[in-house]
Amino acid sequence: MIRNEILGYQFAERTKSALIIGSKMLTVVETMKEKELEGAKKVMFSFFNALSTETGTALNATGMQEFVLVEETLTEVKRKIEEEDYDEAHANLGRAVSRVTTVCERTMRALIENGLI
Repeated sequence: MIRNEILGYQFAERTKSALIIGSKMLTVVETMKEKELEGAKKVMFSFFNALSTETGTALNATGMQEFVLVEETLTEVKRKIEEEDYDEAHANLGRAVSRVTTVCERTMRALIENGLI
């Protein structure tokens, strides 16, 4: 059990950090036009695809279903970016951060209860 909590905490913190970085990148993408925007979208999709791979690894390693929800949210973020609905893309990123923060809080509590932190 403790091994799973440690892994869950590590994956959640990494995922949360990447989501925050993605949100900052999206803020820049919103300012771009035409061909620059096309290239920026490709970079964003590559970034979120890599993060999706990471959440899949987290799910496989921990079995924590919150990572499924994050993955689903990332799919929605990419769709909203494609539609250039940046406000909703940001809102979805916020929801994803909230979901991994839940994992962080729960796993941290378990680690504290077991005297590991």
